[in-house]
Amino acid sequence: MIGTSSALLFIQGRLHPGQESVYARYLEGTRPLMAEYRAEIVVVGEGIDSEQTTDAWPVNAVLSFPDRQHAEGFLADPRYQALAAATRDVAYETLHLSLVAGRAPKARSAKTVAEEAFEEFRHGLAEGVWQPFLGRLTDDFVFRFPFGAWQGTHHGKDRAAAFFQFVSAAYAEGLTVTEVERVTAEADRVVFEFQDEGLLRGTPYANVVAISLDVRGEQICGYREYFGVVGPPPAEVIEAP
Repeated sequence: MIGTSSALLFIQGRLHPGQESVYARYLEGTRPLMAEYRAEIVVVGEGIDSEQTTDAWPVNAVLSFPDRQHAEGFLADPRYQALAAATRDVAYETLHLSLVAGRAPKARSAKTVAEEAFEEFRHGLAEGVWQPFLGRLTDDFVFRFPFGAWQGTHHGKDRAAAFFQFVSAAYAEGLTVTEVERVTAEADRVVFEFQDEGLLRGTPYANVVAISLDVRGEQICGYREYFGVVGPPPAEVIEAP
């Protein structure tokens, strides 16, 4: 059953004749993006004429997202927009997209929201894909890092995006969270203590980390990081090459 917090994306359209192969490439390209934004296919099929309709679209689908934020992030993702321009917009003769959000759900706990954000953060570390996590941040997001070129307090989503791009550049092969040791929640603040490992510019690296996430509604408004290095010395971890 679809929860009341879901957002539904209705897709109705008609392909240009002979563009089935282009449409197939579009569908194949959207699969990894759908997984990132937690989209699920509810139904797909052909339209049916009836006395109540004046037209029937032969290409129809309904996608379910956890919430409107994920659905809008999917549609606005530059990778999706590039794919749409190259394949979707070529294949379709007519296309209608309708986004419907469910009624406002009962407020969820800060711990639940933070745990979802942490999984997106974890995915960003491992794969270098930060859009889902960044899309969860408030416009006035504030984060603090303890050492090096990024030491201090920073404001805004743009600065956050630059910081996490810096992290992914340093760990080009990904940084894996190997164990979450403890999750502690107090009011709107949730702390995750975990271990991670990877290659820091080709050098084996391991770390013990704690991050604190401040939750506001369904979004993250603050981030603080603390760590104790068990691999290379701190300068190698946080200074630019």
